[in-house]
Amino acid sequence: MVYLLGTIANDADHMPSLLWALANELEPPAVDPKETWGVGYYADDRALIIRKPVELLTQRSAFQLAPEVMSRIVVAAAHGGASREHSPPFRFRRWLFAFSGNLDPLLGLRAKILDKLPDFVRSELREASGGELAFGMFLAELHRANLLDDTLAEGQALSGALARTVDTIGRLVTEAGTGSVQASYVGTNGRLLLVARSGVPVAWKVQQGLDSLPEGPPDPALTDFKQIAAALKRFRAVVVAAGAPRPGWTEVGEGKVLTIDGKLQILPGV
Repeated sequence: MVYLLGTIANDADHMPSLLWALANELEPPAVDPKETWGVGYYADDRALIIRKPVELLTQRSAFQLAPEVMSRIVVAAAHGGASREHSPPFRFRRWLFAFSGNLDPLLGLRAKILDKLPDFVRSELREASGGELAFGMFLAELHRANLLDDTLAEGQALSGALARTVDTIGRLVTEAGTGSVQASYVGTNGRLLLVARSGVPVAWKVQQGLDSLPEGPPDPALTDFKQIAAALKRFRAVVVAAGAPRPGWTEVGEGKVLTIDGKLQILPGV
C-alpha cells in the first residue's frame, strides 16, 4: 500500500494546519478493508503513536487521525493486512519508523534476522511483521555504530546506518529467494528525518507558509489575528510522501537516503 508521510517543521503549533492542507493535496490509496492508519509524533520529548482502523475514520488522512497533534515532526502511514499493533509507524525509545510497500519477504527470514539482533531488540519482535523486522534491523545497525541513543549524532552517520539496513534487506531476500522488496522508509529520532527509497517512489517538497487554519482562514475580528496570520506566513516545513512526484515535488533517487535536519536543511544523500 503506497501511503507514507513524513514531515519536519519549524513550528509545532501549526502542524495541524499543515496536516489539514496535506489531506487535501495527497490522495490516499485504494481502500483496504483491513487498513490501519497510524501517526507517530513527539510530546514532551517522548515518541508517541496513534493507530486506528479505517472504519473509525471519516476521512482517510493523517489530519483526521491526529487533528490536534502539535509536534515539529510527524510520521504517518496506512497499512493493510497486518493487525493494528503490528502496523506502522513503529516506536523504540526516541525512534519512530514507518514504511510503504511490501516487506513480507522478510517473514520467511524471521529466525535468521532475530538471531542477529541485540537481545533488547529481539525480545520485542517475537511476533513481528515484516516492517517491524526491518525496524529491528535498523535499530541493530544504529546500536552497532553507537548511534542508537546518541542524541547528537550527525545526519550523515544516521543516514549511513539506514542505507546499510536497506542494502542488507535487499541482499537477504535476494539470497534467500523469498521475493523482492519494494519499499520506501522514513525514520526519525525527534531531531531529524531520514528518508530512503528502495523500489517505491518517494518525493519531497518545501512548504513555505500556510494560508489557513483547519477551520478556515484566520478571522480578522480575532484579537490575535495579526499574530496568527504572521505565524502562518512564517511557517516552514519539509514534507516527504511516497508515490509518484507531484508538481512542485522533488523525487528521491532510487537507492538513495535523504536527511533533513532540525534547521530544515536537506543534507546530501548517501
